[in-house]
Amino acid sequence: MKAGSVTTGLLRLLAVTAVLALGAAGTATDAAPVNVTLYAEALCPYCASFLAETLAPLLDNGFDKVIDFRYVAWGNARRDEDGAVACQHGPAECRLDRVISCATHLQPDRAVWLSFLLCLEAAPAADREAAVDGCAARAGIDAANLRSCAGGEQGRALEAEAEAATADLRPPHRYVPWVVVNGVPLGEDADKLWRYVCIAYSGERPEACYAPPAAAGTSGRLRAELRASLGGRERPPTAQL
Repeated sequence: MKAGSVTTGLLRLLAVTAVLALGAAGTATDAAPVNVTLYAEALCPYCASFLAETLAPLLDNGFDKVIDFRYVAWGNARRDEDGAVACQHGPAECRLDRVISCATHLQPDRAVWLSFLLCLEAAPAADREAAVDGCAARAGIDAANLRSCAGGEQGRALEAEAEAATADLRPPHRYVPWVVVNGVPLGEDADKLWRYVCIAYSGERPEACYAPPAAAGTSGRLRAELRASLGGRERPPTAQL
């Protein structure tokens, strides 16, 4: 199937979902936010790029109350023959994935944990673990609690939840970042997130829906927190395909 046909099909599906949701809502103010889930991993440069070049500009352009954003930190990790978690970029990524899961779990305020995540992703990959405490302090998160969670039973339980959520994807993810909007995977269209959110949202749409934000020209607070590396995708090891 051609990419254009896939895109058209996704847009139609989300449009139907939006119409049904609009019929169920009493007023525009009753409209539910659009569920956007990012399946990613802590040391994936392309996931960092998505956060800075796609998500952050939207949140800076009136989508912050329209999007219910969730980050699932597992990505292309797998279990080895002994049942231990093996992450694509090594043990440090596994530890950081647990840190991210703990941050999103312990901090119900998305602005807080997303600020932490953006700060963390801004650090060079080799220095990212060392940046945890500083980024936590900057975001207003107790670093000791965060590390206690990530290094203990709670962190392992959250890791298992992220693993299960990723395994439940239908269709299965083929690479990271893998973006899902209201249950619909965007695939190669992840960089066009604004289009799908605008179509799926049944309430009063942000002005940016009618003049789509250009990520390259956005200079808001969230974008300034993260200057990502080159965009792209990271695929799972061949054995997982």
